[in-house]
Amino acid sequence: MEIKEIHQWDGTTIKEKIDCGELQAEDVIAHYQSVIDRKNPDLNAVVHKTYEEAAVVDKDSPLSGLPFLIKDLNAMEGYPLSFGSKIMEGFKASADDVIVKRYKEAGLTILGKSNTPEFGFTPATESNYLGYTKNPWNPHYSPGGSSGGAAAAVASGMVPFAHGSDGGGSIRIPASNCGVFGMKPTRGRTPFSMRLNSFAASHAITRSVRDSAWLLDVLEGPQLGDFYATPTKGKPFAEVVKEEVETLNIGYLADFGELMDIDPDVQKAIEETAELLESLGHNVTVAFPDFDIHRYMDAFVTVWVVGGALAVQEAASLNGQEVTTANVETMLSTLVEKGRGYSAMEYEEARNFLASESLKIHQFFETYDVLLHPVTMKKALPLGCYDGEKNTIDEILAVSAKYAHLSPIANVTGQPAMSVPLYWTEENLPIGSHFTGRFGDEATLFKLAAQLERAKPWWPKYKEIE
Repeated sequence: MEIKEIHQWDGTTIKEKIDCGELQAEDVIAHYQSVIDRKNPDLNAVVHKTYEEAAVVDKDSPLSGLPFLIKDLNAMEGYPLSFGSKIMEGFKASADDVIVKRYKEAGLTILGKSNTPEFGFTPATESNYLGYTKNPWNPHYSPGGSSGGAAAAVASGMVPFAHGSDGGGSIRIPASNCGVFGMKPTRGRTPFSMRLNSFAASHAITRSVRDSAWLLDVLEGPQLGDFYATPTKGKPFAEVVKEEVETLNIGYLADFGELMDIDPDVQKAIEETAELLESLGHNVTVAFPDFDIHRYMDAFVTVWVVGGALAVQEAASLNGQEVTTANVETMLSTLVEKGRGYSAMEYEEARNFLASESLKIHQFFETYDVLLHPVTMKKALPLGCYDGEKNTIDEILAVSAKYAHLSPIANVTGQPAMSVPLYWTEENLPIGSHFTGRFGDEATLFKLAAQLERAKPWWPKYKEIE
């Protein structure tokens, strides 16, 4: 059974209708199961169904009756934890990790696990083990990654929202490619479920801004042993998002000149967003932090590769495996080899450089409230650009350098950042606008995003793919 009007409602509205008796939770869950069953064979967004969870919902919990997906990088008791890799074949998690526990405690019904590239290492969801996820706007293009399964599922109406994680753009890139809203929270705002480095943050991909705020309230706070304190905040984000945003000083850059090539469509999307911001009364200035972006990204890669190599080895050991060319993609075997090749001195030099350059970026926000720039330098890429089976990690990184050179900046600095769906190309491919806020200031980003959602609503677009 499918509920005809539900695709134009966000999770907040659905919950209100459940609470007043207009909808039955069981019917809502049945609707989304039906949509998954109908659409997933084509899109391959959900790789493990967990429909049994629908029978154990605590109806007194705040989000009870609402469906959800967990990215297949997180442990869910009794279900596969594949990390998108053959090396984890047959492995099932013995317990829920802290992310899953908090979502369950809030009452969400987890209907499945979403697709991810092998160990989440590329900005395209193209695992050879789990299969490619397709963009719901055009199946010849990538939804992005690594939370591509989550974004494709949300955009296509399989669920109203889904868990995602972001270690270099992995929430914001698929949100941009799939025309949905994606917020990477401040470092320490949510628990670290994978202790690779300080770059990754967990949160969600949503259709509406207020759903994102609501879910961040649910997930917020460290787990025991986290290295980073949770930034302070005032009232709940679900209340903040209802407030009007003050006039902001916004720095923006859409044309990076000789630094990097930006697609004309991407540049146009950001320029139109800047014009929209000015029409809403904000002070918009062409400006960008003064730092060495290319050396910054080289240092990021060093820390990211070493942390990734260690994570792969630790995960493989859980399944009694060692990393070989037979059980991981070429990308991953060469990543592990590359990670082992760095010296401790090289690793620390990279971290120290990132810290010194990050200070320059934080200083930029002493003048500006928000920074606007592209999420990626190109619109959604055709499927197959990140074939990890045949491409080495260096070849994968070369593609990324031309595609996703900007999104990791906020991962290193730890600042909150979001992709807001404000533009579609002539081929009907979405392009998000990227906003970064001050450390700990998700509140300003949420209020700004809500203002943009009212001024240029993207909800009508979803009718085209329902």
